[in-house]
Amino acid sequence: MTSPPTAASSNSENNIRSRHLLFGFVSGFTSSVLLQPLDLLKTRIQQSPSSTLHSSWQELLADISNGPNTRDGALNALRKMWRGTLPSVLRTSVGSGLYFSTLHSMRSYIHLHSASSSRLGSPSMQRSSVLPQIQGYANLLTGSIARGAVGFVMMPITVLKVRFESSKYAHSSLFQTAKAIYSVHGVRGFYYGFGATFVRDAPYAGLYVWLYEYMKSTLPAFLLRTPFAGRLTTQDCTSQVLSSPASVAVNSICAGIAATTAVTLTNPFDAVKTRMQLFPDRYGTKMWAAFAAILREETGIRGLFDGLGLRVVRKGLSSGIAWCLYEELIRLA
Repeated sequence: MTSPPTAASSNSENNIRSRHLLFGFVSGFTSSVLLQPLDLLKTRIQQSPSSTLHSSWQELLADISNGPNTRDGALNALRKMWRGTLPSVLRTSVGSGLYFSTLHSMRSYIHLHSASSSRLGSPSMQRSSVLPQIQGYANLLTGSIARGAVGFVMMPITVLKVRFESSKYAHSSLFQTAKAIYSVHGVRGFYYGFGATFVRDAPYAGLYVWLYEYMKSTLPAFLLRTPFAGRLTTQDCTSQVLSSPASVAVNSICAGIAATTAVTLTNPFDAVKTRMQLFPDRYGTKMWAAFAAILREETGIRGLFDGLGLRVVRKGLSSGIAWCLYEELIRLA
């Protein structure tokens, strides 16, 4: 018979959850601010079948060059490059905090209550992470569920972000953007594209967590057979965790490869989501109808992969920054 949780253990659990929430927020905030120009360009590319990386970049440069060549002009150029940063930061930082804390709670529960999870790894195997280890299918499931739930909560901010970043709408503020959406589409307008967003985000997150954790469990073993093995381990030979620089390197490589794979497989849903949020009157609210419209009326299957290159670069970098920072903060806490 298990004893009821004490006040001390309850406080400890709350502290752990708060820590994951805070560190997830910090990692999401950092990656969002640093990589916002790439997200801006991706939105501009996906807003029209005729848009390309070159044309979107030239359009942005022309917009920036119209300003005065002064200090105020330079600040204005930065503002235009980082247009949409506020909703992007709100969505990514709050979303990352909720996602990482929810994901950790789910994985910790499975780790504690699953006999198979407790057998993962071996005492002699060094790892790049202090997070709980669970089976691959459980990583796939928990990543998908956590991302899908958080995506629904953050959907209104996502719609605001996409509209505000687009050059098709001349909104001067987030309030004006929200007012325009509500006046035409009501509350429902803040959830346009959720079906495509869910089908993009849930499989993406599930695939990402599965690949990321799998690679973290195999890459250290490979690196420890190389001439660099002496630089990878901690000074404490009883520790199962790699040294901090080695962990950052391993986690960054794993994050980049996992993100690139998952992004490529789910990009069609990202393209459909952006079109639905920017042009609800044209593409409607039915995800599969929007798919058919893009395939029939635009550039065929190529239209479903608009913005893939930028999304791969951005997601690879943001995943590397966010997950590495998150894991290092957890390790040091």
